[in-house]
Amino acid sequence: MIPYYIFFGFLFLISFYDLIKADIRFSKRIEDLIYLVLWCALVFFIGFRYKMANDWYNYEGMIRNIEPLNRVVMGDAPFFHSIKGVEFGFMLLCSFINLFFDSSVAALQALTAIVSIFCYSILIGVTRKETIISHKFIFLSVFISLTMFREFDVLRQSIALYMFLISIKYFNNSFLKYSFLNILGSFFHISALIFIPSYFVFKIKFGRLFILFLLVMYMLSMVIHFSFITEITDRLSNYFPELIFVQKLYKTAMMGEPSGSVSIVGLLYVVFLVLLFFNYRKIAFDNYKIRLFINVFLVFILINILFSDAKEIADRFSYYFYIGLAFVFVYVIQFIRKDIVIPYIVLIMGFPALRFSRVMVNPETASVNIPYRNYFFVTPDDDINILINWKAKNEN
Repeated sequence: MIPYYIFFGFLFLISFYDLIKADIRFSKRIEDLIYLVLWCALVFFIGFRYKMANDWYNYEGMIRNIEPLNRVVMGDAPFFHSIKGVEFGFMLLCSFINLFFDSSVAALQALTAIVSIFCYSILIGVTRKETIISHKFIFLSVFISLTMFREFDVLRQSIALYMFLISIKYFNNSFLKYSFLNILGSFFHISALIFIPSYFVFKIKFGRLFILFLLVMYMLSMVIHFSFITEITDRLSNYFPELIFVQKLYKTAMMGEPSGSVSIVGLLYVVFLVLLFFNYRKIAFDNYKIRLFINVFLVFILINILFSDAKEIADRFSYYFYIGLAFVFVYVIQFIRKDIVIPYIVLIMGFPALRFSRVMVNPETASVNIPYRNYFFVTPDDDINILINWKAKNEN
């Protein structure tokens, strides 16, 4: 647990600095240094984690067998062409890595490191340039705490997400460039295509009544698990038999869901919706980027309502929209009363630890994330224990 405490302690410190930096000399130079240290910390802690979470087993099996890129180009790659259910761009990336790394030793680690370098270079670069993000280090701390455990697993989906972050640059001036980047992201995870129709949703100026509707529905979803998707798949599967497989997968994901899901984290989301509702006229919706990020948050809430009976699926879809949640976290600071702004800031700064404890309360999740292991410090015994924990989790 100590590596986690160190990592989250660092996020706490840079969040605290974000609050006091106006009173510090040479703050610009210090900020530049923090960005560099943060990038190094992310690449080291997340990029060089060793067989963490659950999906590493599947990626390792693929990368051990996939042929190097030169054989793929020459047409001598039977395993490459036999792979099903993995996007072409990601297969090429794995094949490219096998040109330079031993597939049985270091290729999986090279894959996680390369993906992390790509993702966190984009994250920090976009955040530094984005003027509408007022508290950048708090924003980064919240976003990282939301996505870290998911990014232990979703190598393909993470590439697609960060391609979306790049595409935001073209959101208001070139639909073609925006779409091209997200289509490129879909070559790593097909679900990235969701960002193309979402383009038109992100442009909408939603009214106060819609925010109120989401607020009421989300509060209800915390105690009553709606069955919207279950009902839809049940009805459609009568007409489209091929959806029966999707229906079964969804119902499998529902298994073990508690009857209620009230949590401190969920209550925070309620607070954000309340603040957006009551301060609606103060929000600069004419700024297309502010409207974009707030709409991303509203889509995040909508996903959690629709999939309230299958939290695992909700979390998978929500991953794409955590960027909006992190933005609202810092944006609503301006709407907090001065006499309670300090407790709110303390809550924000403590959010990474809160998120950490929420993830770890699930014994199955904890079993494949604790203890933390880094590529540079593993032992042969670690490999044995990792595999034992993975089999125990997936054979239940």
